[in-house]
Parts: sequence; C-alpha cells; structure tokens
Amino acid sequence: MKEERNVQLFRVGPCLFGTSSSIPDWKSEKLIPSLSHFLLSEKESLESKNKIIFSLNIKPEKDINEEDYSQYHQLVEFEWEGATCRISAMSGTDSYLITILAPNDTKEYSASFHSGFATGTLSLHATKADAFVLNNILMMVYAFKTACIDTVLMHASVIKKDGKGYLFLGKSGTGKSTHTRLWLENIPGCELLNDDNPIVHFNKETGEAIVYGSPWSGKTPCYKNDSVLVGAFVRLEQAPENIIKKEGAARAFASLLPSCSCLKAAEELNNGVIETVKLLAASLPVYHLKCLPDKAAAELSFNTIK
Repeated sequence: MKEERNVQLFRVGPCLFGTSSSIPDWKSEKLIPSLSHFLLSEKESLESKNKIIFSLNIKPEKDINEEDYSQYHQLVEFEWEGATCRISAMSGTDSYLITILAPNDTKEYSASFHSGFATGTLSLHATKADAFVLNNILMMVYAFKTACIDTVLMHASVIKKDGKGYLFLGKSGTGKSTHTRLWLENIPGCELLNDDNPIVHFNKETGEAIVYGSPWSGKTPCYKNDSVLVGAFVRLEQAPENIIKKEGAARAFASLLPSCSCLKAAEELNNGVIETVKLLAASLPVYHLKCLPDKAAAELSFNTIK
C-alpha cells in the first residue's frame, strides 16, 4: 500500500521548495507559522512552472531506522542561539548530514540529504525544539541550494522606500535593526521588508538585483512575501560621529561577502556565492556608514543613497 503524504510547496524569493510527511494532518506551516505567508495554494502548486530546488521529508523519530554515519566527515561546526550544528559530507558522494543539538533537548536531531541537498529526511522528537530545528534546516538548505543560481541569503535588515530596497549590513550587534528603526521613525514612507535574512537575486538578463522578504527574520516578526529592486547596500560601523562613504568595487565585494550565508567547505557552493557577490558589488552602490544610533545618522544615509 502506497504511503500517503501531506505535501506543501513554498515560494521563497525566486525559488520553490517542498516539505512532506506521512504524519497525519502534518502541516509545516503549523509548526512554523512564518511559512504560511509563502505557502502555495493547491491550484498554484499545480500551475507552477518553477522547479522545486529541494524537498524535505519529515518523519517521527520512531519511523527512522538507525543509520551508520561513520562514513561522513565533518565539514563545519558552529553554534548559534544556544544550539550546536554540524554539517558533514560522505566522501566521494553528494550526500550530506546535518546534525543539531538544540537548546533544552538532550538528543541530537539528524537530517540526511542526497543529490547535493536536493532531497532530505529529517526526524523530529515531538518536543518544543522541533520548530527551531526545522526552521533552521530549511533556511540553511535554501541558502545552499540557491548558491549557484545567482541568489544569496544575506544577514541584513532591509528598508523598502519609494520602490527600492536598502540593505543594512554588519556583524551582529552593529546596530542594523536600530538603524532601520531610525529610518522608520524619521523618514516618511518607509517600510521594513525583513530584519535579518532577506534573499537577494541578481538577474543577469536585466543587470538588476531584487531583494525578497523571507520566512526568516530573526527576533523581529517581519515575514513579508514581497520584493523590490535593490537600491543600495550599506555596511554599518559604530562610531563617535556620522560619516558615509561610497566604496569601490573591490572594497564593496569585501563588505558584502561576509553577510552572505554559504558553506565554504563545499567548493562549488562557495564559488557560486562568490560569483553572485561579484555581480552585486560591480552593479550596485555599496556604502560604508560610520555612525551613532541617532536620527542624524538615518537622515545622512537616506539623503546620500536615495
């Protein structure tokens, strides 16, 4: 008897991805409400001509057979929000393994992927950490699968103003959210598009870049299924006075690259991100703003880059 699956398709940025599960009444958007803004209706799913970039099958832990992961070698390990994540690869194949030890959960989650992250299986624990793990795995795999199609997931806060999107970049704690809040408070007609992980796609045919909202916006609940042409990028730096300067192409590249999510240990994916950043740096204005967290800084950056 064929296993019945609940299937959902989501359009995020210029791409589609899918989730499925045999768990009765499963809906990914119920576990992660921010996904609901990007969910395709059944009719849209049938009519869509976009190719799904990846699919993830969600299973309860009891349905997962014990697998031998000894053939995988670790590519990278990092920590964020109290969680530890490891990404590993199987030598000589295009198979990957993502393991996450989530906050307040004593057992690791495992997600195995094949065909270069095109298909994957994640087992859940039926705990509060399930949403955290699923959300972050979808975000990571989206970044990996779009790396070679002129698309990057950026760590930035984005303001939409007069038909253009302005992306504010910088290390965590630099004041990206503070600066965009100052725009919202002091520059009429502004709207927050995303506060942490927007998606940027470079269109080689038109030479334009488009910034999209996403289901991932950090601690700010801003999950807008919307897009706008990129107007400029601004790298922020805390300083005792407000100074803004436009950067040359080489310096612009160096400013943009650290803000792009990538898997450096996977050469093809890393090179894909680098090529997209080269296009962005050569085609769009990139500024360096040394600033205070004040109204004057917002007015200076707006009047310079508009």
